[in-house]
Amino acid sequence: MSRRWLPRACKSIVIGLIGSWLTFGAVPADARSQPIALGEVTTRVTRDGVDLPGAFRDAVVTELERMDLHDAKKQERMVVSASLVRLDTETREGRAWTTCVVSATLRKARGGALVAVLQGKARAEDSASQAPANELAALRAAVRSAVRGILTAIRA
Repeated sequence: MSRRWLPRACKSIVIGLIGSWLTFGAVPADARSQPIALGEVTTRVTRDGVDLPGAFRDAVVTELERMDLHDAKKQERMVVSASLVRLDTETREGRAWTTCVVSATLRKARGGALVAVLQGKARAEDSASQAPANELAALRAAVRSAVRGILTAIRA
């Protein structure tokens, strides 16, 4: 008698688990992952007391999250890699001028074919006492400039 009951109980459990998964585990269409993934984020530039690699990565992630890709023509997955090429600050007469250059590549996730090579450049000016904040502002603006090119490449 227990042998007949066991298969019926297993079927009920399996059906219950599948129903629960479909109800609570299904991902809504809006929550699908972005078609652009973040690849390598690199920099050789360093600053004492500042996590520049972390700040650079955060700036890239923030800008990628801000992109609106709903009307993009290309639906296949892409990978963005970014590099902080230059971050120079010149201080003179109580003022600080910062120049930042960011390089990025956009490639297909499958196969790695290069889609675009992008560059973002920005300058910022502030008082010499605000040089670290000035550098971060220039970094964020250069990243924003490079990411803007991603949208152009995807829509082409």
